[in-house]
Amino acid sequence: MLKKILLSLGFLTFAFSLSFASDPITMDSLFKKQIGLRSITSVSFLSSGNAYIYNLYPTLVAQPDTKTWTDTKQLSINQTFIYTLTPKFDLLVSGNGSYKQNEYFNYLGFEYTTERSFDFDSLWVGGIYTAETLFEMFVPQITLQGGVIQREEHFDESKNFSFKSFSAQFALKNYSDPVVSSLYIGGVYNGERNFDYGKLEYGNTLFFGFDMSVILSPKVSLDAGLEQRFQSASKFEGRKTSNSYSIPTFSLGATYSLNSDTAVSVSGTAGGSSSAPDSVFTLSLWKKF
Repeated sequence: MLKKILLSLGFLTFAFSLSFASDPITMDSLFKKQIGLRSITSVSFLSSGNAYIYNLYPTLVAQPDTKTWTDTKQLSINQTFIYTLTPKFDLLVSGNGSYKQNEYFNYLGFEYTTERSFDFDSLWVGGIYTAETLFEMFVPQITLQGGVIQREEHFDESKNFSFKSFSAQFALKNYSDPVVSSLYIGGVYNGERNFDYGKLEYGNTLFFGFDMSVILSPKVSLDAGLEQRFQSASKFEGRKTSNSYSIPTFSLGATYSLNSDTAVSVSGTAGGSSSAPDSVFTLSLWKKF
């Protein structure tokens, strides 16, 4: 089924709609779990006028840089594969890359300077466990992921890190014709990064939210989501380099089922604080093999 719950980065809904990513939108197909491979390909454009760069996967995370940016534009590509081993367990692999254009004021030249880069960002692996239905209403789901490779650049130094970040999420899904909803809570833990210039500590993140899809027809759904993130301060050599963050977002989108194996979704996300990006637009292709 194509019940899509779109939240920012096109990338958050992965954990909630994995089980029904590519079937036509009907209430009969909401509970169907098929063994096999599914693919989610997403392209996101992020625009922000604050001093931060962002990671979009596994959730939206503000990342204070060693330079103070005045404007950030980012085009990200995410490819996720989900393989259902049993009706209760899925394997998850997700790779990410991005093109970034960042601007800052160069006080040496007294002019605005633009830096551009295109990089592979990260590779995550994990699993999704779907439990038995509770109270004949809610379907619990637990998603655990770890960053196998994360490529990061600070102090003009690029470096790869392995298993420095981990993500956990618990969701309760509910299906009440014609509404599909999900209530969830989760967190992201970041370990220390050792660069040649020193030790960098990213803030950890706690997030929770609510997603809802209204099924208008067997092929179309309208989607909405609210999410709140709290992110602790970042540190360099034990000294704080940022404040803690509150990053609320609101998203609206739609999903269209092309056929029983393919669907397209689009969403727009707006930030609700100075720490959030101004906007994130995401286009996703969902495919069942």
